[in-house]
Amino acid sequence: QHQRQQQQRHPLQQRTLAQISSSSSSTTVAVRRRTTIIDAGSGAGNLAIPLAACLLETMEDEIEILAIDTNEFALQRLSERAETMPIVGKNIRTLAADLADVNSILGHIPSENDVVVVSLHACGAASDYAMNLAHVRDAPFVVCPCCTAKSLTKREDSTRNDTTKNNNASFQRSGATSEITYPRSKWLNDVLNSNDADAEYAILAKVADVGLGPQTPSQQRGHQRRAKHIVELDRLAYSSSREYGYETGLVRVRRHDPTVYGKGEMLLGAKGGSVAAGVFGDLLLE
Repeated sequence: QHQRQQQQRHPLQQRTLAQISSSSSSTTVAVRRRTTIIDAGSGAGNLAIPLAACLLETMEDEIEILAIDTNEFALQRLSERAETMPIVGKNIRTLAADLADVNSILGHIPSENDVVVVSLHACGAASDYAMNLAHVRDAPFVVCPCCTAKSLTKREDSTRNDTTKNNNASFQRSGATSEITYPRSKWLNDVLNSNDADAEYAILAKVADVGLGPQTPSQQRGHQRRAKHIVELDRLAYSSSREYGYETGLVRVRRHDPTVYGKGEMLLGAKGGSVAAGVFGDLLLE
C-alpha cells in the first residue's frame, strides 16, 4: 500500500520529497556536536521540519534549526506545523530576515556553536546569500538552487532595512544586491567574453531555466541541464577560490527524474581539511 501511495503522488510531490531526503541525508553526516543548522529561505518548513525529525532521532540535545525567511506568513505557518510535533518543533527557531543581512543573522547564533547552512529552492541570488552565510562562519553548506535567472534582477541595498515590507515580493527575495555579481568565479569570467561577460552570463542563466527557443522536450532538457551545470559549477568555483578554500562537489538529487523536472542539482561545500569535507568527499565517492 505504501508503494502504491508513492506511485500515485504527483510528480511535483515526488521531486520535492526526493530533494528533501537528499538534503537531509547530506546534512546529517555533516553534524558532529552542538550545531545550529541555518535553513536559508525556509518558507513554511518543508525542509526544516523533516530535517529536524531526522537529526533529533540521534542528536536531540545537540541540534537546533534556525529557519530564516523574509516572509513572516510562511514562518508563522512553519511554527504552527512545528507545534503539532512538540518533540521535533522544540528545537526549531524562526527568524524573519533578509539573507543578505549576514551580521544580523549570525548575531542570533551562539558563537560557540558549529554552523551548517542548508537551502532548498532558495530562488536566484538567495542561494548565493546562503553560501555567503556559510563562508563567513567557515561552515559546510548543502544548497539546492532554483530559478537561476531571478538572480539577474537587481534590488536596492536599502530594502534590507525593512525586511517584511519590501522583501516579501519574489523579485526582492531572489534579486541580487551590489554585493553579489555574476559570473561568481574568475574561472567563468575568464571563459566568457570579458568585454560582455554580464550579457553572456544572463543568456546562460535564462537557458538554465527555460532552455533555448523552439526545440523538442529532450533538446530543451539537454540545454537546460548543460547550462545549469555551468551556473552551479561557477558558484562552486567561487567557494573553492583561494579566498574561501572550500572543497566542493556537484551531485544530483537521488531518485530525481529529469524528464519531470530538469533542476536536480545539489551543491556541497566544506572548508578544506575539515571533518565535513572528508564526509562530503566520501558521499561523492558513493
